[in-house]
Amino acid sequence: MASPQSSVLSLRGVALAGYQRSDSAGMVDFDLARRELAVVEMDEDRDAGAFVDLCLGLVAPPSGEVHCLGRSWHTESYHDMLAHRRRIGTLVGSQVWPVHMPVAQVALAAQLYHTDQAEPEAIAEATVLARRFGMPGLPTAASDAVPSGDLVRAACVRAFLGAPEFVLIADAAVEAAGELGAALAQAIGAVQDNGGAVLWLLGSRTAPAARFVTPDHVLRLDDRGLTRARGPR
Repeated sequence: MASPQSSVLSLRGVALAGYQRSDSAGMVDFDLARRELAVVEMDEDRDAGAFVDLCLGLVAPPSGEVHCLGRSWHTESYHDMLAHRRRIGTLVGSQVWPVHMPVAQVALAAQLYHTDQAEPEAIAEATVLARRFGMPGLPTAASDAVPSGDLVRAACVRAFLGAPEFVLIADAAVEAAGELGAALAQAIGAVQDNGGAVLWLLGSRTAPAARFVTPDHVLRLDDRGLTRARGPR
């Protein structure tokens, strides 16, 4: 097992509140190393958002410790946490966008605010990603005027923009979009090639988009906590 300091994500002795109905359920110990992809199949009545919040340090577990990119969320100052999250891409809530701003502006906001990248360079990088996901560029209209499929594509661009070291995916619309599977697999592979890692929370590991990836870990989150479903494909 890798050390928490060398793993991209490390859960050590973590109890997952709200996931275990048995008092005898064991603690969770899991390490996601660099260049790895882990797929976690969620039990149907589980809330992926709660697990996302745990991994991102937005909530603390009842017991145990969560390390991300070599740092413990529990010992970070507020400002250090914010700086730390700049290295993380999240693909969640693909249908939830502010209605008063163009989708392109929202998708680029974190990259422009948290880095020194010039806006023309960020737009150029986003355009390359958008084309991979089947759009000529990021939508310039507000979300209520953009088709749901293009909102999913824009969310993919936002998540992988800026070469993140860790990407966390938890979105039902994304996993159902089989037409984006190849592009998503390419983007995940690029993160791995750059030494990063990806955690993908799924309703089903046989979801259309998930069929295009080859995970290093296949896990299941259910009453027993986080358990291994089967070996690498």
